[in-house]
Amino acid sequence: MTRATLVSTLNRIFCGVVFLIHGTPKIFNLQGTGNFFVNVGLPGWLAIPIALLEFFGGILLIAGFMSRALAALFMLEMAGAALFVHRTAGWDVFEGGYEYNIALILLLLGVALIGPGPFSVDRMIGWRRDRAERVTEPLEPGPDLEP
Repeated sequence: MTRATLVSTLNRIFCGVVFLIHGTPKIFNLQGTGNFFVNVGLPGWLAIPIALLEFFGGILLIAGFMSRALAALFMLEMAGAALFVHRTAGWDVFEGGYEYNIALILLLLGVALIGPGPFSVDRMIGWRRDRAERVTEPLEPGPDLEP
């Protein structure tokens, strides 16, 4: 395992937990989620696919199944949330801004580009190896790298 695949694994699991936690109240209160979407100018029906993506996609991302596709979908969702919900509040997350959306997009970018890591369903069923493992060998400690 390379450092890149370890980081990608941690990113994948962290983001999966985040989306599962945020998707749980959405899926158990679709009406309220739909009302929120309408209040911010989005169609209310959008609550259903977003809730399903966050709840079930979060579970699948934690497990590492269909990781790259889910990372791409979540990046699109976070870009949409940043543009349509948080943009007017500015950068600061404490003011309702898009800072957290951008952070999640960057974490998910690692999963999409590097792969789900060695501890994933994708790897167990033989889907493509992680890009970092195909391109580089694990780093060995040297004079400029401490173990």
